[in-house]
Amino acid sequence: MKCCVYYTFHYGMYTLHRNDWRGMTFMTHIDNRRRIATLPGLLLWLGSLSAVPPAIAAQPLTGPGRFSLTVGVAAVLPADVRFVNGEDADEVALYGDDQFDTGTIGAGLEYGFAAGYGFGAFRAQLELGVTGQFAYEGQSNYPLGGAVQPTEAHMKARRLMLSGFYGFGARGGMQPWVGTGLGANRYHLADYIQRFPNPDDPSGHLRRGSNGEIPYTSLPPSTGHGFAWMLAAGLAVPLGRDVLLDFGYRYTDAGRIGTAIGDIEVVRYNEDGSRRLLLVTINPTLADLRLHSLTATLRWLR
Repeated sequence: MKCCVYYTFHYGMYTLHRNDWRGMTFMTHIDNRRRIATLPGLLLWLGSLSAVPPAIAAQPLTGPGRFSLTVGVAAVLPADVRFVNGEDADEVALYGDDQFDTGTIGAGLEYGFAAGYGFGAFRAQLELGVTGQFAYEGQSNYPLGGAVQPTEAHMKARRLMLSGFYGFGARGGMQPWVGTGLGANRYHLADYIQRFPNPDDPSGHLRRGSNGEIPYTSLPPSTGHGFAWMLAAGLAVPLGRDVLLDFGYRYTDAGRIGTAIGDIEVVRYNEDGSRRLLLVTINPTLADLRLHSLTATLRWLR
C-alpha cells in the first residue's frame, strides 16, 4: 500500500497543494462524439464536388514502384481537453482534489508535406504536419475562486509520422482508401493564464487592484514531445495522369501536452490596491490531446 503525504500551502486565497502519490498519472476525458457524427456527410459532400472526366476515370490511380509527393491542408476541429496534475516531481502540485482546468482548443489549420512510395495498392509515406497557433479557452475550479475562472493559452505543434495507406478498387473514377500511422508530436504551449474576476469574496484575498486589475496566475511556457498515432479514411480523385486530389478524415491521438516543472507567477492585490507577486515552483500538469480533422491534399506521382 502506498502512503500519501498531503499538506496545503496558502498564499492569500490562492492555495497550492503538495501530494506525494508515487507513480500515479492522471488522465483526461475527451468527448467529441457529436462532432464525429457530422464527418461522413461532410466527406461525401467534398467528394461530390469533383466530377471526373471519363478518359481520366479509366486510368489506374496507382501503380507499383511509383514515388509520390504530397502537400495539403487540414481543417482541425475543436478539441476538448482537461489539464490536471502530472506525476509528482518533489515540487508543489497546482491542483487539489477534484480540481482541474477544462476547456477547448479552438479550430485551426494544419499544413502537411509528405513523400511516399507505392507498392501496388499499398503506399508507405513519411509525413510532416505543422499547425498554426491554436487558442485554448477554459475554466478552472479552485475553491472560493468564484463561478467564473477563465483560463487561456496558445499552442502550436509539429508532427512527424510514418504512415501506410491502402487503396481499394476505383469506383466511378474515385478510389476509397484507409490509412494509419505512428510517430511523434512536438508542441509548444505558451501564454497560459488563469484569472479570477468574480471571487466568492470580492473584498478578500482575491480582491482587485486599485485600478480594477484582476488577480491571476501565470503558468510557465512549455515545449515537449510525445508518442502520436493516427487513423484516416478518404477518397482519391484523379485530376490528370499523374495528379490525385485526396479528401479525407483523420483521427489523431497527439499524445500529451502540458506545463513543465517551473515557476508560476501568483499575482494578488493588497487592501490598499498595491500588487504583490509570489513565484512558486510546481509539478508538471498534463492533458491528453486528440484531434479530428478534414483533409484535402494534392498528390503527384513520379
